[in-house]
Amino acid sequence: MDAEKTYCNPIPLPDYPIGRNCYIEGKTRMDYRETADPTVLYEDGKWYLYPSCGMVYWSEDFITWKHKRMEPYDCGYAPTVVKHGGCYYLLACSSELYRSASPTGPFVSIGPLHDENGREVYVYDPMLFSDTDGSLYLYCGSGGGIKGARLESNNPAQLITPLVTMFEMNTEEHPWERMGDWNEDGSYSAIEGAWMYKRGDTYYLTYCGPGTEWITYAMGAYKGKSPLGPWEYMETSPFLSNRRGLVRGPGHGCIVDGPNGTTWAFYTCCMCYGGEFERRIGYDPIGFDENGNIIPTASSEIPQWAPGMLVEPQKGNGAGLVPVTQHKRVTATSSAPGRDPIYATDDSMLSWWQPDAKDPAPVLTVPVALTDTPLDIYSARIIWRDVGLDIKKGILPGAFGYKIEAEVEEDRWICVLDRSNSTEDFVVDYRPLVHVKARQVRLVLCKWPQGIAPGVVNFTVFGRWEENPSKQR
Repeated sequence: MDAEKTYCNPIPLPDYPIGRNCYIEGKTRMDYRETADPTVLYEDGKWYLYPSCGMVYWSEDFITWKHKRMEPYDCGYAPTVVKHGGCYYLLACSSELYRSASPTGPFVSIGPLHDENGREVYVYDPMLFSDTDGSLYLYCGSGGGIKGARLESNNPAQLITPLVTMFEMNTEEHPWERMGDWNEDGSYSAIEGAWMYKRGDTYYLTYCGPGTEWITYAMGAYKGKSPLGPWEYMETSPFLSNRRGLVRGPGHGCIVDGPNGTTWAFYTCCMCYGGEFERRIGYDPIGFDENGNIIPTASSEIPQWAPGMLVEPQKGNGAGLVPVTQHKRVTATSSAPGRDPIYATDDSMLSWWQPDAKDPAPVLTVPVALTDTPLDIYSARIIWRDVGLDIKKGILPGAFGYKIEAEVEEDRWICVLDRSNSTEDFVVDYRPLVHVKARQVRLVLCKWPQGIAPGVVNFTVFGRWEENPSKQR
């Protein structure tokens, strides 16, 4: 078992951006981290990730992501980037069109879009698609339907066909599009987040609904033989959904081909404590059935194999590791009022453990084994909350320093991960551990940003029971 070849959702991105809607005119609400609405390009062995609120990220191994503060850093929600005619074009909600010679920028504005009558056009949730014949298309919509138009290939800021409706919400025939955590309200649906994916001679125009704040947020698709339709509803919609756990409400994302014939869906997942736009990003592989429909799948929250590591495709992409700390009888050296230790292992994004402000060296301890037999541990995920974050007051995000220790025999603890001196800002962190058989594990908090109270939304150690170590994958 090589945990260094695994990733885990929500993905750990360095320098997580500040939410764009933390402050509303005349009304103050808490600052929080946010990123969502990913566009991803894969070329020359590198993945380039463009999310809302801060760009750009890239990875060569699909596990470790690096960050470059691109220009523009944040040009609006739902940025889309496409390679077309040897250049890269960037567009976001209500933004002008940008162009660059490099996927990491800098991007320079070439002005707003113009319709066929010369009027300026500003759209929501845009998607730019360059077809194999060199034609270029725009898709958009953040309301009751998705629209599309063709752009001038040599002048991408110019629409040469009107923006027309591709399809509209259909809450009567598609119950999953109805609003609410139980799809209880069919009066409206936020049909948004369009993405065009071409496979062979089939076009898949994906979309999501009923809204990014609901755990019912999911991705569906229409299929056609032309970039502008006509369209047929894909009967396996929604093909990506999940109403449980930490990585729920997967929507507004993209589909991209990767190495070794793999295809991946990147998506937004909801957190929504600080507000309806507090979100994270995940990704999972997808497949197609004999009718060319995308096979329905659920977003994952346990370790998955990176591309090229999957040994037995019929068993899924999971690495064979499961949480061994969830809902165990967790204890802590201290707790702030209402922030009990159990909230670090309760499988919820809306609660967290927070040590008492006077505790100089907080420790969270969780049993691993339910009997006298220890379990093998391989990796760990921590989701932090930087309580008290306030950009206007100069209370800024930064690195959390910590160690993870394991009890391998009674009262004998060893360090299996040491990030006590980390200078990297990860609000979500996933790391391989020294492989040991553990009875208990503990998270030792060593440092946190000045002015911030450390909160642990989730502390999960992943492992398994191995009767015979020779059976390790």
